[in-house]
Amino acid sequence: MQCPFCKEEVLDGAIKCKHCGSIIGTLPGQATVIDHSDFGELFVTSMNVWKDNLVDLIILTLVFMLVVFIPIANAGFIAGYVRSLLKVTRGQGRPEVGDLFNAWDCFGNLLLYLVLNMIAVVSLHFVPLVGSLATVAFLFIVAPGMYAIIDNKCGAIDAYKWSLESIQANFVNWLLACLVGTVITCAGTMALFIGIIVTAPFGALIYINQYEKVKPI
Repeated sequence: MQCPFCKEEVLDGAIKCKHCGSIIGTLPGQATVIDHSDFGELFVTSMNVWKDNLVDLIILTLVFMLVVFIPIANAGFIAGYVRSLLKVTRGQGRPEVGDLFNAWDCFGNLLLYLVLNMIAVVSLHFVPLVGSLATVAFLFIVAPGMYAIIDNKCGAIDAYKWSLESIQANFVNWLLACLVGTVITCAGTMALFIGIIVTAPFGALIYINQYEKVKPI
């Protein structure tokens, strides 16, 4: 393989370039560091997956919107939705409604993670002056951890640790994925709200493709 910094040849799987000393890989469980310039490619990849599976994604998202408001059980439906999008992103099949009901193996860890995040958000709201800003920052930092739990069934503490490491190592790309994905998703609400079933999967795919680039080993 070639070092992305000095362009010299190094051994496949190397963690550090022997020529320039740059970190070019990760140890198991660590966050991957990637070039911030590839967000355009990530966006195009997400758009192509979205277009190629648009009808299936609309149906999946419509059903998801109907069941996600069920208390407690919605953690399982969120996991199912994310796994369905991961499946189609990885070319492992079409997104199917049945996927929503087949992700209960990570239910406990995900529910705990979501409850802890909710407690933190409520607490931050009581912080004078900067409470709202701190809440947004906190949700941004912990969001990737949810995907690690759903994909790898890791525990809540490991999810927090990896999420923070990944944000630190890939801040710009995570920020772009969050902002662009949110804007695209919210754009659907302007089309009599029903448009969200069209735009939401596109926004989610952008975030998922970012996760795919830096997912824990």
